[in-house]
Amino acid sequence: MPAWLAASMALALLLSAAAWRAERLLQRRGRTTRWLWLAAIAASAILPLAWLPGVLAAMPAEQAQLKLGWFVLSSGMLLLLALRSVWLLSHQRRWQKTSLLGTPVYLSGGIGPCVAGLLRPRIVMPVWLQLISPQQQALLLAHAQCRLAAHDPLLLALAYALIILMPWNLPLWWQLHRLRFAIEVDCDARMLAHGHAPRDYAIVLRQHGQYYSGLTGASPIVLNDPLALRRRRRHLMARFTRNRAANLL
Repeated sequence: MPAWLAASMALALLLSAAAWRAERLLQRRGRTTRWLWLAAIAASAILPLAWLPGVLAAMPAEQAQLKLGWFVLSSGMLLLLALRSVWLLSHQRRWQKTSLLGTPVYLSGGIGPCVAGLLRPRIVMPVWLQLISPQQQALLLAHAQCRLAAHDPLLLALAYALIILMPWNLPLWWQLHRLRFAIEVDCDARMLAHGHAPRDYAIVLRQHGQYYSGLTGASPIVLNDPLALRRRRRHLMARFTRNRAANLL
């Protein structure tokens, strides 16, 4: 089984390298990259399972602890996701349903701006949103609507479900990181394609972008990445002109 584990991670590394190369090509053409990374995660998690039954049948008894460790890791991750979902549900009871610029939203004490929920995703905005200018409110609301239209919660939930199969496979976690970044970049491009001014959007990212990474797309695990946010502001906003971003619509 150790050889199978090593081969699984090696396969994930190869797929990561291929996806990284393909991502650069797609970005130069102004194309979406989220599906590329989801495909890499799916292939890395599912392809090795074809050889798993034979590996388990031939596994010596002294390696039984490897199966136990795998079970513990997968169960622990599943429990963590379940606890995160319970935490989110407990906060939903205190959210206030209202309307922001004609769009139904939920106001929370500290969660958001984000899209929360899987079966019935909803836009969640923090109460401090009422203190900023209507222009910035409109941009934050448009950003959340882009997430809702792109089904970001469902996409991330599918990625986490695949990683639960092999939580010990470290390249899978890097692929998840790239998927989340690709989702952000695609959303940025859609915002520009819808006619929002790059300068105004960059200001909103600088002032409020840190809130996206806390519960991005109702992600069950918090993953703050200030470096990725700076990269989006400095490079990606300049890379996607309105014409190139229109390819994502």
